[in-house]
Amino acid sequence: RGQVGTTVAMASEDPKLQEAIAFLQKTNLNGESVYEQLAKVVGKVLDEKPEDAVDLLETSVIAKKTAFKPADPPLMAADPKNVATAVALKELYCAPKREIDPESGEPIEPDADLLNLFESEDIVGDATMYQAVGLGLSLSEMYGVMLAVKRLGEDPKRKCGTVRFFGKVLGTNGDYYVFETSIKEHEPEDPPPETPAGEIPPEPAGEGSNEHTYFVCSYLGGAFVRLPDVTPKAVVAARKIKKYFTGDLDAPVWSYPPFPGNEAMYLRAQIGRIASATVVCPAGYLVEKQEGDENGPKILVIPGSEGYEDVEPKYEEKEDLQEMREPVNWSHRYRYLKKQGRVETYEPPDDVDPEAAPVDPPEPDVDPALLSTLDGDTESECVDWGSCVMEEIDGSAQKQPAWTSCTSSNVVGVKNQTVAIKSMVWPGAFAVYQPGPKFSNCYVGYGIKNAPYVPAPPPAVMTEAEEIPKESDGLPPKAE
Repeated sequence: RGQVGTTVAMASEDPKLQEAIAFLQKTNLNGESVYEQLAKVVGKVLDEKPEDAVDLLETSVIAKKTAFKPADPPLMAADPKNVATAVALKELYCAPKREIDPESGEPIEPDADLLNLFESEDIVGDATMYQAVGLGLSLSEMYGVMLAVKRLGEDPKRKCGTVRFFGKVLGTNGDYYVFETSIKEHEPEDPPPETPAGEIPPEPAGEGSNEHTYFVCSYLGGAFVRLPDVTPKAVVAARKIKKYFTGDLDAPVWSYPPFPGNEAMYLRAQIGRIASATVVCPAGYLVEKQEGDENGPKILVIPGSEGYEDVEPKYEEKEDLQEMREPVNWSHRYRYLKKQGRVETYEPPDDVDPEAAPVDPPEPDVDPALLSTLDGDTESECVDWGSCVMEEIDGSAQKQPAWTSCTSSNVVGVKNQTVAIKSMVWPGAFAVYQPGPKFSNCYVGYGIKNAPYVPAPPPAVMTEAEEIPKESDGLPPKAE
């Protein structure tokens, strides 16, 4: 013991040894040193007593790995818009919260009389047909659409008689889910809107181009915004421009010619054009009937439905489902939106103030019959119906079909197939069909017509104003 103590004392007094220990005890930025790591290696060897104790390098690496503690990941700030969308979607899928009776502590059943009664299509069933032909939205998204339709239809403030999912209009910064409704009672505007002099008045709410009222929301579960009634001026201007939607209803529409309104009005004008051209039904499914006397309006009814049992049916189920791929077996359900921007042509009255700006007379236009079949769309002169894209074939421009079709399976003999027809004039518009009949219309696209775009020429340059001689009171110049 005496010799060992003397050796340790001599080693502690050795300056080189002290310098080496001090060097090994230097720490890095994490507070670690070689001295501590070696001590851990020696301790690990003594504790575990491995057979290959010479391999200290590997043991040192193991000790280093066990001591490693990764830094905490940085916290990413959540986007408020994404949070609001997630919260709204969660509330849409959750059952509505019921009020609690303070006396009994039991939930109060909602009053069924306060909820609005409405009609709608089988949205989830339609989604199954969409999925069969690979069109439209996914099943999960369509389930959210069904819940949104329920919320909109039951709202007593909206007073919707029917609600139909029109489709999804895509935009650069946001999309629009569009819902087509028919209002039970239209409340008159106070004061009523006045049409500027020289312009064509719009059709009243519930009639013509404003027969349906459209609501949009930016995301499922979001607030519904009612689009304004469309005006003829907006429809005519929308046909002269091509613009992508931004997703902001208040955004201005920068274009030439200038568009009369913001993006909400432009969206409403495009929806009216798309609906007029692409909302279809199987030929013979609906029948036109005069309501009331001879001067009453013509409406579309389903033969055999309640109140119309005496109407003679015209629809016949096709023995071969492939026949529904032909455009002749489909009909337009909505009236044609004419060049004037209205369904009913407006004729300026004769007793007009001569000092007021004159209204341009209507242009010559076609007037296709309601429920006209789709086989005439390709050659039609309707503005939004049959203006097909011209394609160069063998050096000559030829019209392409306005509609194309597909089925859920190309295998011959497959039962319970789904047939779809797609518009080539308005890409994204389609209709699906199954025997029964069961059919549905939908639109998923950018709201742009598949037609050549020809920018409008600038207005003619104005001539210089004529100089009018004026009498001068000044003295004439002196003669030289």
